[in-house]
Amino acid sequence: MPDPLLSVVVPFYGVEAYIGDCLESIAAQNYRNIEVVMIDDGSLDGSREVAQQWVDRDDRFRIITQENAGLGPARNTGTANSNGEYLTFIDSDDLVTRHSFAMMMSTIEYSGSSLVLSNARRFSRTSGVRQSWTHQEIARRTVLGTHILERPSLVRDRMVWNKLYRRSFWDDHGYAFPAIRYEDYPVTLKAHLDALTVDIVSSHCYYWRERESGDSITQQVYKYGNMLDRVISAEAVLDIADSQGSPAVRQRLHNYLGEIDFVSLVQAFSAVDDAEAQPVLDLSHRLVDRLTHFNIKSRPRLDQLQYHALKANDVDLLRELAVFRRDGGNIGGVLATRKRTRPWRFEAEFPGRGRSTAPRTTYEYPITSLVQTTAVTDVRWREGHLAVQGVAEIAHLATDADSDLRINLVNGIDRHPLPVRRIDAVDQHAERTPVGFEALVDIDRLAQENTLVWPLRFEVETTVKGIHRVGNLRGARGGSPSFPPGRWLGPGEWVQPTKAAGTQFTLRNEVDPVVLDRTEVGDDRITLQGFIPGTCRHAHLVVVRRRPLEDVTVACELELTRDGTRFAVDLPIAAVLAGEAPDDPFTLSSARRLELTTDLGSFPMLWTTYRHDAAVEDGDRLVSLSRTAYGAAVLHHTPLRPSTRTLEITQDAVEVGGAWWRGAPPQWMNWRRYIPGTDDHVDVDASPVFSDDGSWTSRTPLGDLVPPCDVETSVAPGAPAADWTLFTKIGDAEVAVAAEPGAIQQMPQERAVLGRYFTALSIAGTTRTQVR
Repeated sequence: MPDPLLSVVVPFYGVEAYIGDCLESIAAQNYRNIEVVMIDDGSLDGSREVAQQWVDRDDRFRIITQENAGLGPARNTGTANSNGEYLTFIDSDDLVTRHSFAMMMSTIEYSGSSLVLSNARRFSRTSGVRQSWTHQEIARRTVLGTHILERPSLVRDRMVWNKLYRRSFWDDHGYAFPAIRYEDYPVTLKAHLDALTVDIVSSHCYYWRERESGDSITQQVYKYGNMLDRVISAEAVLDIADSQGSPAVRQRLHNYLGEIDFVSLVQAFSAVDDAEAQPVLDLSHRLVDRLTHFNIKSRPRLDQLQYHALKANDVDLLRELAVFRRDGGNIGGVLATRKRTRPWRFEAEFPGRGRSTAPRTTYEYPITSLVQTTAVTDVRWREGHLAVQGVAEIAHLATDADSDLRINLVNGIDRHPLPVRRIDAVDQHAERTPVGFEALVDIDRLAQENTLVWPLRFEVETTVKGIHRVGNLRGARGGSPSFPPGRWLGPGEWVQPTKAAGTQFTLRNEVDPVVLDRTEVGDDRITLQGFIPGTCRHAHLVVVRRRPLEDVTVACELELTRDGTRFAVDLPIAAVLAGEAPDDPFTLSSARRLELTTDLGSFPMLWTTYRHDAAVEDGDRLVSLSRTAYGAAVLHHTPLRPSTRTLEITQDAVEVGGAWWRGAPPQWMNWRRYIPGTDDHVDVDASPVFSDDGSWTSRTPLGDLVPPCDVETSVAPGAPAADWTLFTKIGDAEVAVAAEPGAIQQMPQERAVLGRYFTALSIAGTTRTQVR
């Protein structure tokens, strides 16, 4: 039987800058039997011209034109003019992975379910790619033949676009999107409840764009019409749940709407004028009065205070609380002071204390709320010692010079106190306080004096204002070291700082690993040489590729030595790229695992001499040998784009160096910062110098990166005064310059100059400089 036809509905309006990439990701699907129905919703920019280019080159694409009616009616038009046995919707500024349609089609055909949904990632040019918070719980693992009545957490799955529907199911229930904003949710929830069964795919098939302006700070959020549509959508969803949902579904839904939609409404009081206050108050009551199962006591205290202020119709307090949240007062958890009469509770410094109708305890934190928070900010080896820098503090308490910090290296049941130096650093409230530390580990002496029980972990003891907390050192926050360097601990034993379960920071060891210690780049190959501990008769290097592609297997040359076996292998670039296509539709890159398969077993290769990626240019693609966060060699193929290999903040400049490729010479390279609340940006020329040997250097005076004091748009609460990302232009594409692991090992770097703190760091693999 022929493959069933899939209809892909793509409405567009005012997305000239994005729709080309969206349609490219659809055309690149390895499932080919599709029709792409594009609806021009009266677009006034050049979006139509971009879409027409795809109609001209691919007969699967066609355009339907209508007067501007909004996203919901445009989707309805696309559905009415589509013919497939299956149906999916793509927003015109988003992307889909090349295996998206094939994976969801094979899943729903196998299961017979009414619809299938996938996991999703968020992406932007400055923040890179990351897990979508909305879909993290929903699509944590693949499940076939489930239902929202069985998994009430699916009430959070409010978007229409990460799904594929059986068309007969869609038509039987007569789904249509309402002509409002927030049009997805009524259709999505109804489909979940109507479905016979639903499939969940944990693979990230959908990429959800995050504009640099941010979803929560656009100019339209607090317009009355926008808020009215939000409430109308919520009411429709509540009506559906009342008629078809179980008590568990209704409970989850009420709490979810209270968590998201209620907070969005009351935050409008930070922007509306006096004339609009009463309509917004009425609209907020209209929603909250329906949320009869909303457990407000389970929400954060600021949410509770806004809820009680709304119930009391206290517009003045609603304004104060909304402005407090908007201006960052709640960042990191509001500060608190110990109550004299009840020393086991702490008074929170929220607006309205003494005149709010909220219960008195809403302005208090129990002592159990004062938890320790930690993060690693830098990891380096210095003179045989491992220097670990980080921050440690207690939530809701201001750290001062009188606070106490102790760090132990935990070896089995033994604890070894480490020398600790306190330093100033940015705390959870975006202030510079003595929350920072540097701890030194003499791993050689420890190994000589003790039997080490791996992995070793770091135990942090913090005392602030008489409150004592103990916990493990954690290793995750923006700019935390993601590629920390390792080193040898005696013959045949490698020590690697890394993150273990969750975000716990540990030291782990590798005993007698297979070692990659030499690389050489040719015109059409990368040569790898290394050492296998043990006597081998045969060995093959295997590049593990995605199905249906076969793995690439190359025989190694072996040389027996007194201590083991030396290996050498030429990896042919043409074989690596044969049949390949990017897995990531945003970065247009793929990562491939490498294994050395021998008669002793299959092993990763630990790249102990890594300095920077070894790369070969092949047409418009780059094949590079890099390393993972755990030190293992990995193979990437990416577009030809410059990369950063060195970065240093000197006394007067940011100096950067890296590699570029003759097949794609950069047109320019700039430091770019986006103006908060907009998609506008400011550029500073990085003044790159490109050498014939494929290297480039850049030197930018620090003064050029200091923002003017009278900037029209203030920075977001808690953010640096300026957050610069290094951008380059290759052809028509403006992209962030990626930092190689070797460069990231040098970060972060901080220097106090010109009355500012300059920090060089990498977030999501980008090259960044922040100014505070």
